[in-house]
Amino acid sequence: MKQTACPICYEPSNRGHTKLFVLGNEHQYQIRECSHCKSVYTFFDIETDMQAYYEDENYKLRNTHKSIFYRIQAYEYKQVIRHIQKSITPKHPFLLDFGSGKGLFLYFAKQSGFDVKGVETSIPRADYAKATFQLTIHTDYYTEGKIFDESFDVITCFHVLEHLSDPKNLLRNLVAANLKEGGLLLIEVPNFSSWQSKWAGKYWLHLDAPRHLSHFTPLRLKSMIEHIGYTVIKEKYFSFHLGIIGMMQTLFSFFGYQRSLIIDMKEKRSLGLLIGIIIAFPIALLLECIASLIKKGGIIRYYALKNQKTI
Repeated sequence: MKQTACPICYEPSNRGHTKLFVLGNEHQYQIRECSHCKSVYTFFDIETDMQAYYEDENYKLRNTHKSIFYRIQAYEYKQVIRHIQKSITPKHPFLLDFGSGKGLFLYFAKQSGFDVKGVETSIPRADYAKATFQLTIHTDYYTEGKIFDESFDVITCFHVLEHLSDPKNLLRNLVAANLKEGGLLLIEVPNFSSWQSKWAGKYWLHLDAPRHLSHFTPLRLKSMIEHIGYTVIKEKYFSFHLGIIGMMQTLFSFFGYQRSLIIDMKEKRSLGLLIGIIIAFPIALLLECIASLIKKGGIIRYYALKNQKTI
């Protein structure tokens, strides 16, 4: 795979796209801003085996049930589920999680009375979700059409769009064929305009080249959602799960830390790491709380409904 054009508007990179960062050791990956739509994306003109990047150490399947990371995820997801319940009317809603990973969010939604199904193309993760949580998971790559034989009251996409080569068209096809009229769409992605992104620069945790193909700002993500006929009704920029972890990673990087904090938290590596987290956590929490108030938190989470003008 190569990516030499903007994945949002498809304008070729040779039309004056601005180079923001150069990343990578063996290959050069560039973070560029499209001159036409102002979207930010990862540029690479060398043929790249993307599957290999999803099989490396960073994406290795781990059982994190007893880790700090799991507890943070559990708290975060339960908060999101409560927000969803306040935004919809069915008592036992049908929910589709697109890019469901190991099924943790679906598990908590199921525990809260949702009827749930997932889409996950990583077979090891899908198998884990099926075996551990007894979930129904579709594993084929999606392009268009219905996924299951039913439509859903809620479709969630947690940190999926940044991995897609054509996120706008896939999102349009997904909701058009699978979301009920009046259904709720929830999207979460990293926030490229966050404080932690600006401070860390090319070392920001969520650049994750070349796996992350697009890098969204609130303006660009909202524009894409509106372009497919939906209106954002609620927005959040604060996350215990990836917002505070991203800020802690940024703070650690000031002192030369170059590992992945997420991986280290999952594997519970050392007493030193635990002490570092204890020291950094209150600082990261304070900074993220302030940042989220002005839309500079580490993530963007939008809840959206279909624009009534398009009905």
